[in-house]
Amino acid sequence: MKGPLSRRFSIDSTRNHTHPANAMIVTVTPRFLSGKIPAIASKSYAHRLLIAAALSESPAHVSCSTRSEDIDATCRVLRGLSARVTQGNAGDADVLPIDRDHLPVLPEVDCGESGTTLRYLIPVAAALGCGAKFICRGRLPSRPVEPLAGELKRHGIRLTTLPGEGFVVEGKLAPGAYSLPGNVSSQFIGGLLYALAILEGTSTLAITKGFESEPYVRMTLEVLEAAGVAIREEKGPEGLPVWTVAGRGKLHAGPELVVEGDWSNAAFWLAAGALAGDEGETIEVTGIRRDSLQGDRAVAEILARFGARVIQTESATSVMSALPGALRGIEIDAAQIPDLVPILAVVAGAASGTTRFTNAGRLRIKESDRLKSTSALLSLLGVPHEEEPAGLVVHGLGSAGKFRGGEIQGFGDHRIVMAAAVAAASGGAHVRISGAEAFRKSYPKFLEDFAKLGGLCSAE
Repeated sequence: MKGPLSRRFSIDSTRNHTHPANAMIVTVTPRFLSGKIPAIASKSYAHRLLIAAALSESPAHVSCSTRSEDIDATCRVLRGLSARVTQGNAGDADVLPIDRDHLPVLPEVDCGESGTTLRYLIPVAAALGCGAKFICRGRLPSRPVEPLAGELKRHGIRLTTLPGEGFVVEGKLAPGAYSLPGNVSSQFIGGLLYALAILEGTSTLAITKGFESEPYVRMTLEVLEAAGVAIREEKGPEGLPVWTVAGRGKLHAGPELVVEGDWSNAAFWLAAGALAGDEGETIEVTGIRRDSLQGDRAVAEILARFGARVIQTESATSVMSALPGALRGIEIDAAQIPDLVPILAVVAGAASGTTRFTNAGRLRIKESDRLKSTSALLSLLGVPHEEEPAGLVVHGLGSAGKFRGGEIQGFGDHRIVMAAAVAAASGGAHVRISGAEAFRKSYPKFLEDFAKLGGLCSAE
């Protein structure tokens, strides 16, 4: 493999990216990426399978090839709720389920900066009846918990906000009729589905006001049904889903649970393949299922629409660099794929013509205001664009242009840091990324894999 990682760089997993004194600065030297890399484990599936294992009636082994800060957060909170979770260095975990007969009372649990951990386990703690004090880090305390909080309160749960610190959940959830809007966060829906699944009795959950990030909810339904939960889906008055969940108390997740490869993080490498400057340069990502329920598998189809050459098999996807000038601006509806926007905006910046991203308003409540931080990245790269309330309009530089360099903050956002690194490798000048340690949130070995694909960078 070309381009070894600078010897100045080493991973220190104890560094906390929320503390400015520990901020990492990464400088990326332009050099196109190419090669073959295995996908890391899907963080989204890891959360769901770990929670299912902890709520089951018997022990389970979760086979996961990746360990990250967000996955660690879910394991940490499950331990606080009395599950015994033993993690291996590579990411595998042995899970002894939560002891329903000896539940802690209002345990203090640390979610770190993981929104999935918080939003899934608030309703789970309410369903268990033990409650919890959820400690949140970084921007997480300011990210919304409504309308989930309101729906829980309507069913007898007390939820208290601790400004700048987190939330306290008290009370015992009961089976009943629930509803949530589908245009705020799929995590609210997924968390409530888990809660209803472990109640004793039948409940309904109706979706109102649109249904965005639907693939993430489908992943949750898949895991719950595989764990023995009977869920019937019907259409409500507006054609939106209404689920009838036959709560079974304890799940039956099975002794062996395997986390599949992650499309969300594979997207950075596949986009780098589209951006490579030499005709025929290829990046292949292995271990990602073509038939996955993950919505971000749409990146392959989107890159093909941009004009990249995409080849897929059942468990691998390759993207070849486009012919000079072949990338063209397109329309992208981000309602179901919001996490792809930062890296696809970089691809749009290199394309000829205009790319318009729509239905991306929920990006404003991610680890950063992701529309604003993506806009800042495009500005650094010298790409003309307009930031809209719920989208972006990107006027690509085309074959006649080259990304500029400079310095950008990571905004505490793993997807912005990784998009900036890929853009820098494909650009015409060095890019210096401060607060780069945010990549550890989902992809701890990002810089190592960047180097394996020929990337050049140094870290301090």
